[in-house]
Formats: sequence, structure tokens, C-alpha cells
Amino acid sequence: MTDSSRALVTLDGVATTATTRQQRRLVVKRVTTEHPTLVVVRQGCKLLRRGALSLRIDAGDAVVIPAGQAFDLSTSPVDGAFVSTLLVAAQPLIDEFASRERPAALLQHATVLRKLDPEFLDAFDRAVRALREPGRVPRAVAAARVREVLVWLAQRGVSLGTVPVPTLTRQVRALLDEAPARAWRAREVARAFARSEATLRRHLRDEGLSFQDLLIDVRMSRALVLLQVSGLPIGQIAFDVGYQSASRFAVRFKKRFALSPSDVRHATGD
Repeated sequence: MTDSSRALVTLDGVATTATTRQQRRLVVKRVTTEHPTLVVVRQGCKLLRRGALSLRIDAGDAVVIPAGQAFDLSTSPVDGAFVSTLLVAAQPLIDEFASRERPAALLQHATVLRKLDPEFLDAFDRAVRALREPGRVPRAVAAARVREVLVWLAQRGVSLGTVPVPTLTRQVRALLDEAPARAWRAREVARAFARSEATLRRHLRDEGLSFQDLLIDVRMSRALVLLQVSGLPIGQIAFDVGYQSASRFAVRFKKRFALSPSDVRHATGD
């Protein structure tokens, strides 16, 4: 655990937060969100594009993105900087909140919240600080602060709940994302879902994927986040997503995003 604002910080069972800071424009293709995510833009502009859909998020706005959606993403500095902070509430906390509040509808599409109320932003900031200061803020208090953010979202008609029956691909992605560095095998993943390896591979093939492609995509998606929000060396990030060789990792990353890891780091100013 770390209190660095550049780190990806997770308090198990409560939430994850991280802050992105960039000095240069960055364009990344097909960025997939693994979990329902709230992003508040502090400075600069963020654009999400998916087919005919185009969403612009300016400073003071936020976007809520359901799990499993992929967008082309561009972030542009204003006055020399782009800054945004994300908050991902833990699924058990989301489920517990939803069971009590019974939101009218689950979030199906990315939704922009314009010009957040100062009180909403204050609640968001207090939740983020609680996650970054676990030694000072009791776990129960941190959870309560994240729930307060969920209440504010509900007031804007937004629920972070996921689709009741996610596709097998979504379920597999979620499992792989729990430990991207692990030497996953299709057989053990199939067993986790009470399926044969042949059945798993057939289901993925029906969705246009192979198991190996899916694993690589999950790993590269995690690496992209770490490159943006942490100061970890590229070699360490490669290791953290399952690669002993930084050069092989760089080849995989560039093939996936048409950017090198160094390109992403250059945009952050590191």
C-alpha cells in the first residue's frame, strides 16, 4: 500500500483509485475497462469514441464506464497538463449498495456527468484520500466514503452495477485480471467455470477470440494503466503482467496499442 498520488492504490473489498497526469496528448486504441469505473477529469480534456458514439469530458466533468466496454481514447492537456482521477468500487460493495438502494436501472453505456456539484466532488475527494491513507482512516470509514459516492451517482440516475449475466468472455477477463502475472492455462480457467477446455475455447472462438489473445489483452490493458498512473520502471511493469523479458513485453504492447511503453511514459513527462 502506498499513499503516492501516482500509484494504483487498492483497499481490498472497498475500492481502487489512481490519478493520471500527462503533459502531452495521448491517443490509445480499443482501451477496455475491466470494472465499472468512475473517472473525474480535473484538468484538460478526455475523448471516448466507440463507433458513432463520441463523448467529451472536460475539467469538472466525470464519466462512468461499465465493465467490458472498449473505446478509442484520447487525452489532451490544457495549460500544459491533463489530470484525471479514477475510482473503482469493489464489486461486493457495489452489490451490497444495490441490494439496499435498488437502483432503477443498471449502467449499460458510458455516461458523462456534466459539471459535478461541489459537494459531489468533495465526497469523491474524501473517498480517494481515505483509500490513500489507510493508516489514518479506518477501513469502515473508507467504505462509508465510497458508499457516499455511490449515493451521489444514484442521485444522478447512475448505478455502477454490472449486467446480471455477463458473457463468458467477461467472466474470464475478470478472473485473469485478478492476477495478470500468473501463468494461466486454459484448462485451469475452464475448470474454474465448470467447463471443459474444449468448451471454453469454443465459446471464446464464437466471440472471435482465442484464450491466448484474451490473456494478452488483459495483461496489456493492465500494463497501460500502470504506465499511466505509476512511476514503476517499465521492466517492473513487464514483470507485473507476466513477462520476464521487457523487450518481449514492449513488442506485445506496441502490437496491441500501436504505441510503445516509452511513448506512454513520454506523454506523462517521465
